[in-house]
Amino acid sequence: MPEFQEIRGRLGTVFEKRVTFIVGATRWGTAWVQQCLDAHPDVCAKGEGHFADILFPRVAELIDEYNSQCDKIGNRLQVAGLPGNAAGFSYDDVDHLLRTAVALMFQRWLAAGDEMCIVEKTPEHVVSMDILARIVPDARFIHVVRDGRDEAVAAWEFNLGLSKGEFPRTYPTFADFAEVFAGNWNRSIDAARRFARIHGPRVLDISAEDITNEPGREAERLFRFLGIDADADMIRACADTAWDIAPLDLEAGSWRQAFDDAADRAFIRQAGELLKLLGYRQ
Repeated sequence: MPEFQEIRGRLGTVFEKRVTFIVGATRWGTAWVQQCLDAHPDVCAKGEGHFADILFPRVAELIDEYNSQCDKIGNRLQVAGLPGNAAGFSYDDVDHLLRTAVALMFQRWLAAGDEMCIVEKTPEHVVSMDILARIVPDARFIHVVRDGRDEAVAAWEFNLGLSKGEFPRTYPTFADFAEVFAGNWNRSIDAARRFARIHGPRVLDISAEDITNEPGREAERLFRFLGIDADADMIRACADTAWDIAPLDLEAGSWRQAFDDAADRAFIRQAGELLKLLGYRQ
């Protein structure tokens, strides 16, 4: 029991810190932001929790199955005229379980324990910001955007490098991949924009292109958003560290060398209006 009390005490302090989630339909941009923030001594930005896309759905499935089985047992007792109630978890109980799981992960990441901010980066969380905001009510979000065409090229090359043959079988041409990627890119950014319309002050939009052009300025914006003090020397050091660890995998506009007419038409079909809205296409 003393050990339980100690763990509970540590978990209670986790959400006293400023929790921020880095999200976005970009692999490189979110990595740069994470490394830039983690270079500051007041920030812990250690990894990808995959809470909403992996952990939460599986916990929910387990609880649903458990509640279903408990209902059967409860009915059996009542039919037999025996005293007893079915066990089970309520909706609020599930949120508490998920919140506890997030706190357990975060407290393991904390190095010295006195960091002011905890930052988690899972790009896929961009479509689950509302769920994360419910589980961590005071959380903030950094939404990283990049020209989807450049990101499509980077993702194509990355997956080809990892694939043992399944990826090229699924996408025989780059145009096939570009159309699917464009649809996902469109949905991801649309989800973030919908969330920001309701929770505006809790969301910071940052573009990979702005990071490339003015890394110091964008790093300053990040620390200001988190409420972290950082002078010019610290900002420069954090930005330089991020470039060393997460260098840009593709220069802005490089998609023009990789896209053929078929890929261009496919991407425009899925995300042409969003490209215009974000200023990536005239």
